[in-house]
Amino acid sequence: MKEDKEKIIQQWYAKADSDIIMARKAIDSPPIVLDGACFHCQQAVEKYLKAYIIYQGKEVIKTHDLTLLLKFCSEFDYDFDTIKLKDLEVFAVDIRYPDDARIPTLEEAKEYLQIAEAVKELVRKKIILI
Repeated sequence: MKEDKEKIIQQWYAKADSDIIMARKAIDSPPIVLDGACFHCQQAVEKYLKAYIIYQGKEVIKTHDLTLLLKFCSEFDYDFDTIKLKDLEVFAVDIRYPDDARIPTLEEAKEYLQIAEAVKELVRKKIILI
């Protein structure tokens, strides 16, 4: 793998990992902020899927549509079909505004964090870095 491509993937990893850390803190540390936790879970999944797309040599499209990104990843590897996103997409960018707000339960937030961790694990297993 080219060194610059690996560097770009590492940058996507770093941003995705930061989102997972923020989601975990939002769930585990008072004051608990569940919608913020889910937003960061959505962002982590998005960034990990985009890292995989870059690994495949494709250009990343500007979208927050996790279903589309997951489908694109599945075209390269059927293991991505095992990921179930639930309705994580509703916590993309629009959730930041009160008229579109949806407050998840603690159990839902923890489930979304598990989804983000599962995507992280799968992507890191599939991408072979030098």
